[in-house]
Amino acid sequence: MQMMRKLLSLSLVLVLSMGFVFAAGSSETASASKPQQIRVLLWDSTYNSTIVPNDIEAKFEAANPGYDVVLEKIDYDNLDKQILLAHASGNDYDVIQVITTSLNPLYAGGVLAPMDGLLASTNLDFSTWSPAAVAAGKIKGNTYGLPFDPDCRILAYNVKLLSELGLNPPKTTDDMLTIAKAAYEKLGVYAMAGQISKNVFCMYDLGGFQLCFDSRVYDEVNGKYVAQLDAPEALAFVKWAVEMYKYMPKDTNINDTLARSMFAQGKVAMLWWTPSQIKSVIPQFPNRADLEFSVMPVGPTGVRGSAMGGYHWGIGAGSKNKEAAMKFLEFALQPENQALIARGLPADTRAFDYPPYNVPDYNMFREQLSTSSYPAPLISVFTRVAETWNRRFQEALLGIITPEEACRLGQSEVQAILDTYNS
Repeated sequence: MQMMRKLLSLSLVLVLSMGFVFAAGSSETASASKPQQIRVLLWDSTYNSTIVPNDIEAKFEAANPGYDVVLEKIDYDNLDKQILLAHASGNDYDVIQVITTSLNPLYAGGVLAPMDGLLASTNLDFSTWSPAAVAAGKIKGNTYGLPFDPDCRILAYNVKLLSELGLNPPKTTDDMLTIAKAAYEKLGVYAMAGQISKNVFCMYDLGGFQLCFDSRVYDEVNGKYVAQLDAPEALAFVKWAVEMYKYMPKDTNINDTLARSMFAQGKVAMLWWTPSQIKSVIPQFPNRADLEFSVMPVGPTGVRGSAMGGYHWGIGAGSKNKEAAMKFLEFALQPENQALIARGLPADTRAFDYPPYNVPDYNMFREQLSTSSYPAPLISVFTRVAETWNRRFQEALLGIITPEEACRLGQSEVQAILDTYNS
């Protein structure tokens, strides 16, 4: 009997042991088969307009079994706040959509992971990408952002109006003034239109033409950021802008939507043109043949500048899945996928060979993108500088102060802001 009890006990131990082994094996199998999660934070407009409609999540997971992409969206105004909150709480996102002007502040806050080591294992080749967009993602020689959805400006003009004036399409900034004056005086048509009260008007709208004058509001000089508004080129630009504004609407609160509609209706002869206007403004033209594009005009010193904006991809410094994050970015940055995801322009010119960018309307953007640049270095005080300079720029346009006064006051006020950063 005692021997039988021992045999039963031994059998029970063996059964329980086998059960534990089976359970452990099942747990390991389940763990091994569980997809690796990649958390992605996006601006809600990007999420709604390109990521979801083009099924990017499913396409990546189908091409890369073993990964689970989790997309989270946030409104534009709270994008930076959400990135900082996630980092502060130790819950960093793996992939982050970063406003390009926020790269430096987020880097300073320790939020972004360096990417160079991760990039070494990818097939990404930046030789055909926008040089300025790639350079903007580098901070102190290391890569902290990869270009996503940059844009740039080209020039649009009304062919019918120019024909009525007997004038050729503009090639220089002087040509633009000739057209502006003739359109206003002979046809009662505005030269250009836009919202001058907007803070970045002095950097990206009419102010974007400052790059054609080989001039910037500020730049990096010997490792310091220095205002450039006391340069002759800056004064020449402001005088040009003041002359151009004589032939523009005087309603300082006219918004971009109205300005673009006026252009489509033949009430404006020329307009700085952004990628988003391809879909939103072209359909408003009664006759598409009236609309034509060119690269930006050449300024007095032979420079053809175009202001660039947009976003970058980042990887959270506290991400526990950095290799997986780079796997997703490698997929998203392939030319055919860039074309699907971009709302402005793809960073890689090869992506213009794929829908929806492989149509003639984007040809000028493809040409202009390679030489476009940001209107000033994208440091953390960029927005403050734009707000400050736009006030003086606006006063000059309205005739409240002279171009000379605007440049003198702007120089000292912008430098005061830059000094807070330099120190």
